[in-house]
Amino acid sequence: MSGTTVAAVDPQLGSGLAQIPLEVLIRITHHISTTDLGNVRLSCKALEQGLFNFFSHEFFRKKQFMVLTESLQALIDISKHPNLSPFLKHVIIATDRLVPVYYNSPSRDDKSRVRLELANADHMQLIAAGGLRDMLAEAFANLTNLETVDIRDFNSPSRSRDGRGTEWRSWGAKTLAESTGNAVATSPRHNQDAYLSQVFSAVIAALAAAQARPNSLEVLARASARSGFISFALHDHAFYIPPRMEAAISPVLANLKSLHLILGLANNSRMRPFMFQKFLSLTINLTWLRVNFKDSSWDQQEEVLSWLALKDTQKPNASFDMAPIQPPLERLDLGDTELKPETVLNLIVKFAPTLTSLYLRRVCLINENSDHTTTKINPWDRCLSVLSKVRGLNLRTLSLSQIAHRNSGFRGNVPFKPTGDGPETRDWTCSTSLVTLDKAVAQAIAVMAPVWPQEPDPDQMDEDDEDEDEEEDDDDNEVSSDEEGGDEGDGDGDADN
Repeated sequence: MSGTTVAAVDPQLGSGLAQIPLEVLIRITHHISTTDLGNVRLSCKALEQGLFNFFSHEFFRKKQFMVLTESLQALIDISKHPNLSPFLKHVIIATDRLVPVYYNSPSRDDKSRVRLELANADHMQLIAAGGLRDMLAEAFANLTNLETVDIRDFNSPSRSRDGRGTEWRSWGAKTLAESTGNAVATSPRHNQDAYLSQVFSAVIAALAAAQARPNSLEVLARASARSGFISFALHDHAFYIPPRMEAAISPVLANLKSLHLILGLANNSRMRPFMFQKFLSLTINLTWLRVNFKDSSWDQQEEVLSWLALKDTQKPNASFDMAPIQPPLERLDLGDTELKPETVLNLIVKFAPTLTSLYLRRVCLINENSDHTTTKINPWDRCLSVLSKVRGLNLRTLSLSQIAHRNSGFRGNVPFKPTGDGPETRDWTCSTSLVTLDKAVAQAIAVMAPVWPQEPDPDQMDEDDEDEDEEEDDDDNEVSSDEEGGDEGDGDGDADN
């Protein structure tokens, strides 16, 4: 045996964990914390290699960053990493910013104050001097598998690995808050905050400079979805396309299949939103359009959607309006808007040849010709009935969520009656794979329970009339006695008139 050579055994391959089938190992590590997962990957090369694809898909397929040099540099570094870069398909730019500073905080030392000032200056410089566009362009140019870019004002609470409700935060946000002793927030600071529009414009310019071709561009805001909160929304100037950049931006927009937007179009003395029209006219291959309106006037909402509903043979309302467009829409989502029923129907008629899904969320239909004091007309009844008979429409999904109606100044909700003993619901969805569209619409109309103005009780009205008669008698008596005083009585009479 003295001349026998024993082959060396790699101790890592002999590890009990390394012998576990990969499918089982993935299932086991799925339930441990991020810190523990990192420790498992560091324990041996065999485990690191086995878990790499699983780890990269979870932590690098979708990644969130903020407008901060350190955060954007991390994005660039990932985009240049030979193994991680192919996994990154969804880039999120969040609206994280340091909250306004109050220097009298006793917990802030000189070092954190310096860091705070540098962070604020860095943020300003990235926005004002084009650094955000340049750094994003460098990263986008390296991400060959980029599919989606979205801008959002919230952190997704879906990081279940580290506990229910744990958020996916922007890279660098936690460190920034700790180093400055100041909170970092994604919410807008005031009404008409232009920050979202600035970030949106920088993202579009960066995609153009990088010649990137994602198929989805999304602007998502959850703070604005809750009534009473200050809203983030895109202003018309966010969609401005400089003539010198149109040749580079056009291919970016032409490649989009999905576009999600939140529009804040205030009613003022400016022109109608023609810059948005120009932007949308370049999305010639769009199959999914989602438009939510926030802080937008009814006139501007009608302007946008009436223009979108124009057919090829129809002329725009004004000479500066873009010509009608006809993207092959398969899905249309409208939210937080008040519309005339004919506007909705015109949109459906126009896109009927390709439209398969319609989602209406927090949409209020207006019936200006109805007076609830004499008749109760639910505009959804007629609108949906006509919709179900649109020629060539092959709608497979119809979703109505938190819809409402408005007539003669009164606005009421349109809930749906329960099928059993359950409570009313504000949501209704049908799939025409189980029933025809006309039957589905008929079912929806049958269970609608629109809220109407409260009518007075006739018995109570009689009592009120008697009370009024008594009050009038009292008034007459008071006036008679006051008339004895001359000027005082005349004064009371003038006040009553």
